[in-house]
Amino acid sequence: MDSTDSDGSGAAPAVSRPPGRPPAQKTWHKFWLLTSAASASELGNTFLHLAMPWTILASTGSPLMAALSLGVQYLPFVASPLLGALIDGYERRAVFMVSELVQGVLVALTPFLLMVDQVELVLLVLLVAGCGTVTSNLTSDFSLLPMLAPEDRVTEAYSRFGAATELARCAGPAVAGVVLAAVGGYWALWIDAATFLLTALVALALPRGEKPVVERGFLRMQAEGFRSFRRIKGVPRLTLVLSVYNLGAGAVPTVILVLAAGTWGWSSGWVGVVLATGAAGSALGSWLGGRVWANAPSERRIGLWFAVCAVACVALLAPWEAVVVLGFCALMAGEGGMNVTTSEYRFRAIPEKVSGRVNAVMRAFILGGAALSSLLLGWSVTLPENVLRFAPALVTSAVAVLLWAGVRSARGASRAGREAPGPAQGAQGAQEA
Repeated sequence: MDSTDSDGSGAAPAVSRPPGRPPAQKTWHKFWLLTSAASASELGNTFLHLAMPWTILASTGSPLMAALSLGVQYLPFVASPLLGALIDGYERRAVFMVSELVQGVLVALTPFLLMVDQVELVLLVLLVAGCGTVTSNLTSDFSLLPMLAPEDRVTEAYSRFGAATELARCAGPAVAGVVLAAVGGYWALWIDAATFLLTALVALALPRGEKPVVERGFLRMQAEGFRSFRRIKGVPRLTLVLSVYNLGAGAVPTVILVLAAGTWGWSSGWVGVVLATGAAGSALGSWLGGRVWANAPSERRIGLWFAVCAVACVALLAPWEAVVVLGFCALMAGEGGMNVTTSEYRFRAIPEKVSGRVNAVMRAFILGGAALSSLLLGWSVTLPENVLRFAPALVTSAVAVLLWAGVRSARGASRAGREAPGPAQGAQGAQEA
C-alpha cells in the first residue's frame, strides 16, 4: 500500500502550537506556499517512481533492478523513528529546505551514473534520497503545517493540504509518462530534480521557527515511542496486518509499469495514463471510504476494504491485459478506502501526545513491507504467466483478510467470555427471574 504518509495509510498528525508560531493573520498565505511546495515535492516523488524504473529498465533490461529502484526509495521509511527523533533538534524550515536540496542534487546525479552503467551506485543514491523524502514528509506534516495554519482552522488546513498533495500524486504518473515520451528518461529525471530545487527555494519564503528544545535524550524518546506502540490496544495488530498486506501488494504499481513497458511493449505515455488512472481510483476509494458503511464500526469497515483489495488481486491473475489493468485500478480504489478507515482507527486509538512517534514506528513496519515487496514482485514479474507474477499480492492480501477477521473473532470470543456470568451469578440470575 503506497502512501505519502508515505505508508499510504497515515493518521492526522497531532496538532499543537509550536514555539514561536507567527500570528495567524500573517501565516495563512504562507500555508499555501508550503502546500504548493509540498505538492511539487509529491509530484516529484511520484514522477520519480515512474521515471526511475522506466529508465533503469531501458538501460539494463532487468525487471528486478527496475523494481529494486522503488524498493530502495521505500527502505528509509524503516528508519523513520530514528530520523523523526533526530530532526526534533533542528529548526524545521532549515530541515525541510536541506532535505529537498539533497533530493534534488541526488536525483540530478542519477542520469550521469546510468550513462556509465553504474546501476548499483544509482540504487545507493536513491537510498540516500529516500532518507530526504522521509525527513521532508515528517517536517512538513508534523511541524511546518500546524505552525503556518491559523490555530482555529488547523483541521481545515490539513484537509486542504491533503487534497492538494493527493491531486499532485494523481497527476504525477500522467505527467511523467508524457515527459518520458517527449524528452526521454534522462531529461525526465533532470526535470524531476528541478521540482525539488524549486521546493527548496519556496521554503526560503516560509517564516523561520525557533529551534526546538529537546528535554529528553534520543534513546529515551525512541524507547518511549516503541513502548507506547506496543501498549496501545489494536495498534500492533493493525500494523501486523498492514505489513503483511504490503509485503505482497505494496509494489504492484511498479510491477504494472515493468510489465507494461517490457512484456506488453506499451509506450511510456500509455503506462503513465494507466498509473494515473490507478491514482484516480485511489482518490475515489478515499472518497468512498468515509461514506460506504459509514455507521458500521471502523474494524468492520477496515475488513471490507481488505476484502475489496483481495478480490481485486484475483483480477491481476487474468491473462488479458485489459482485465489486469481493471484489477489494478480496483486494487488502488480498495487501498484508498483502506487508507481512510485505518487512518480513522489510528486517530481514535493513538493519544495525541505520542501520535508522532507511534505513527513513525507503524510507518517503519508498514513501508518496510512495501520495500520487501519490490524484491518479491520484482522477481516474480520475470515469470511467464500472470498467475505467477501476481501470486504474492493475492496470497498476502488474502492472508491479511484472514488475519484481520481472525483477530476480530478472537477478540469477540474473549469479550463474550469475560461478560458471561459465572455459576454463582447464573444461579442468582435464575432466582431473580
